[in-house]
Amino acid sequence: MTEARDATRPPRVALPSPVEAEAPEGFAAIELYDPFEAHVGPLFERVEADGGRVSAFRVDGRHVREDGTAHEGMMMTFADAFMGGAAWRGTDGQPCVTLSLQTSHLGDAKLGEVVECRARVEHRTRAIVFVSATFTVAGEPVMTATSLWKILGAR
Repeated sequence: MTEARDATRPPRVALPSPVEAEAPEGFAAIELYDPFEAHVGPLFERVEADGGRVSAFRVDGRHVREDGTAHEGMMMTFADAFMGGAAWRGTDGQPCVTLSLQTSHLGDAKLGEVVECRARVEHRTRAIVFVSATFTVAGEPVMTATSLWKILGAR
């Protein structure tokens, strides 16, 4: 979720998700500006006492494979969105793009379950942000991910 925009562009307008879903307890819906993220949302977030952020989505019928478990592509979409948000916050709002995203799928998220993500910036250079994340359902790990983000305009 690369959130920064060029000042010469028109103001952003939050997009509605085609599906309404109640926010998991303690979470609030995130305003989505990217059409693809809005399509797969709603997405949610909460800020913890230490300032850390936890992101989440509820698995619905658009996100699953034939067997009723979350499709790996949806899990990677979720990873890209929220790890990008961590990179954006880690650069004080500088626009970033995904250079690479690696995931390890450890378990399944089932229809109706809430997937939570805890993403963190591990390292930052002038031009690259290194982010890692863990994904859980009811406290049990279902995926881990690492990603590299290019800070646009940085060399």
